[in-house]
Amino acid sequence: MPSPHTTASNPQQHILILGLGELGTSILDALLSHPSHSPTTTTLTVTIRPSTISSPSSTKAAQLAHYTSQNVNFQPLDIEAASTSSITATLVALAATTVIHAGGMTLAPGTQLKLTRAVLAAPTVSLYLPWQYGVDYDVIGREAGGGLFAEQLDVRDALRVQSRVQWLIVSCGVFMSFLLEQFWGVVVRDSDGGRVSKVRALGGWEHVVTATEVGDIGRVVAELVVGDGGEAEALESRCVYIAGESMTYSEFVDLVERCVGVGGGEGNTLMDRELWTTEELKSKSSENKSDKLLKYRVVFSEDRGLAWPVKGTYNERKGMKMMGLEEYIKQKVAGGT
Repeated sequence: MPSPHTTASNPQQHILILGLGELGTSILDALLSHPSHSPTTTTLTVTIRPSTISSPSSTKAAQLAHYTSQNVNFQPLDIEAASTSSITATLVALAATTVIHAGGMTLAPGTQLKLTRAVLAAPTVSLYLPWQYGVDYDVIGREAGGGLFAEQLDVRDALRVQSRVQWLIVSCGVFMSFLLEQFWGVVVRDSDGGRVSKVRALGGWEHVVTATEVGDIGRVVAELVVGDGGEAEALESRCVYIAGESMTYSEFVDLVERCVGVGGGEGNTLMDRELWTTEELKSKSSENKSDKLLKYRVVFSEDRGLAWPVKGTYNERKGMKMMGLEEYIKQKVAGGT
């Protein structure tokens, strides 16, 4: 079926990805490799900070050259510093038809809502995927974590009261990489950053966490934007749920033990287990109200809007094979990368 954001009289699709970090790179790679992608009908542009274009590191310069050789364009844009009207003007000048926001986790407050308003004001744009990758903010609610996700709900409100621009929200749970990061505190490594010595549960051992590998998130986004088959169904529901795997913290620590254990090899079963209760996390957060990470932990301990079964997800219905936690842990933890 034809993409909903192109017409017979204007078959050219211009996809604009905001950000070239972990997620933006995954989405770009998935679009470039998708069988429905064609440079003759689809233009790909990525926005990056002006300083990255003018003074890139050697690694970034090589990355930009790699994508430029594949007909990817780069547009300097600092969405934190830019005004709403200037962002809109950039979208119109590029004739962007699809906007995918792929770099919003650390943006200054108000930036995501500003960007949404700019997208909605751009007459060329007909499909928007905002930075909503993660958990179900509708279920979590506006007050959770002291209003931690209130702006996410403001974005959804702005999208729901209009009908000109189609939009999609991809709910993926947590990124698998995030779940295993040392700073998050669930998987704890020794002081030298080597072996895994402890796994913590947030809120309760029977609480469920849904996690998806970032490359799989990129593949789903590409399928939604340029693919066919299940696209109309996804557009109708607006919020698309995907999952690499869903399991309880109890199951998760058992898995980590099997994969790495304290000794760093398969079969070790000496993993320490620690429970961070919601009450303990709230107490820590109240003592340091400016610490955003503590607020995140409180929300993720409350077992609401954080997980869903793999069965019935978009990827399961489409028959898309996703990476599971065991494969990811063996690659990224046991493998030492």
